[in-house]
Amino acid sequence: MKKQTIDTRSSGQMKGVTLAVALAALAFSAGVQARGLTHPVDPDYKGSVSVTNAPVYPGDTAEVSGSGFKPGQDVKLLSDGDTITSQPILRVNAEGKFTAQVPVPPESPVGLHPVVVQTVNPGYAEVIDFKISPKIPFSINHDYNIKRAALNPGLYQGAYSAKNHAVFVTSAVGRPPVKVSSLMKINPSSLALEAQIVPAATADGKQVEAVYGIAVDDETDTVWTGNTRTGAVAVYKQSDLSLVKQFNDKIAPHNHGVAVDGKRHRAYVAAHGKNYINIFNTSTLEEKTRLELVSPTRTKTTPAPLSFAVDEANGKLFATSTTDQLYVIDQATETIEKVYNLKGLKGAMSVAYAPEEGLLFVVGQQTDNLQILNAADGTLKSDTKVGANPLAVTWDPVHKRAWVANRASNSVAVVDANGNLTANLMGGSYANHVFTDGKGVVWALNKSRGATDTTGDHISRFSFK
Repeated sequence: MKKQTIDTRSSGQMKGVTLAVALAALAFSAGVQARGLTHPVDPDYKGSVSVTNAPVYPGDTAEVSGSGFKPGQDVKLLSDGDTITSQPILRVNAEGKFTAQVPVPPESPVGLHPVVVQTVNPGYAEVIDFKISPKIPFSINHDYNIKRAALNPGLYQGAYSAKNHAVFVTSAVGRPPVKVSSLMKINPSSLALEAQIVPAATADGKQVEAVYGIAVDDETDTVWTGNTRTGAVAVYKQSDLSLVKQFNDKIAPHNHGVAVDGKRHRAYVAAHGKNYINIFNTSTLEEKTRLELVSPTRTKTTPAPLSFAVDEANGKLFATSTTDQLYVIDQATETIEKVYNLKGLKGAMSVAYAPEEGLLFVVGQQTDNLQILNAADGTLKSDTKVGANPLAVTWDPVHKRAWVANRASNSVAVVDANGNLTANLMGGSYANHVFTDGKGVVWALNKSRGATDTTGDHISRFSFK
């Protein structure tokens, strides 16, 4: 493992992955015989490469930018020993930056392509992933009625209350200090905004306890939310959105997913900034314990939880991890039972569970795929390309379909239990989340590209015709 991991990203499109070794670069000048091991090496490499017009499809021209390099360095981007940029040698400017174009052949296979970033004066080399995404056309003829409505800016996640027949949606805008955020109550049929609140201010008054992850507890008529930026958790009443309890900041650092098992009086919050799951008692509104994720196999980084699915009938909690693993947790003993390594999937994000079929659905943001696994033993049943940067998945038990929100391709993909893509629907800009009522209706949330984006910050309702 290299001493300095380089994370090259543009909406998660290119990411430094494995090794960086101080190598003397081959001679760059045309016609000069390569000798090697003759150039000074870079002892403090901080270079970063990203795609600025992602997603990139076969036949596209990728716009690439570099930063953090040494002024005057020469850089090559190589695949199979050949340069992939229009200009073979890229000269770093006085600010340590460069720009380039990468023509992608139409016949290029989709997936993660290893690309060598090689520099001279001084020399260094690292391997990064260059992602080519599947370009899936939108379905013209499909089986769904679609209704959309604009909501507050910065939509994040949503959840449905079966008991109170209501949809709850979170929104937050910008980076800390976050001052624009809301928790909304939406009519699930008309999509009309019925109520909304602005979260309480933090103790220092510099920002609000912005809400992101969400789950409902119909046993106590509450809504649980994650305050990602402050690492807190907040509980609200479903009826009027009044605050029931605000947990302390940093209790769940940079939390992501939230799940509730109301019958067992448990709420789960993924402390993505650490490596544990916060377990709360939903009756007493107290933190019960923290379950640390420990991998039985060696991983490059420490496992950190992201998202959840609950098997209420069998008392199991499924959690995705930043190590591309799926943890199976026994709710009664609050222990890890099994860990499934997700081969062929990178950037594991969301997970959904189909109880009747005994199947798990996991999306990979970096590999653009949906994997279907046997929940009992983790064996792979199917692997389907669904779009660029899938972020969320939910299971519709009525029509036996998995629904996937694909952020970079602005789409919502529909996949059957065998892994067949049955529809690819418009999801609006930056599709971010999907959730269901369990009765055949699915909602999707998407973000915005800016103030003039007419499709941004919408909720979409999908139902069978």
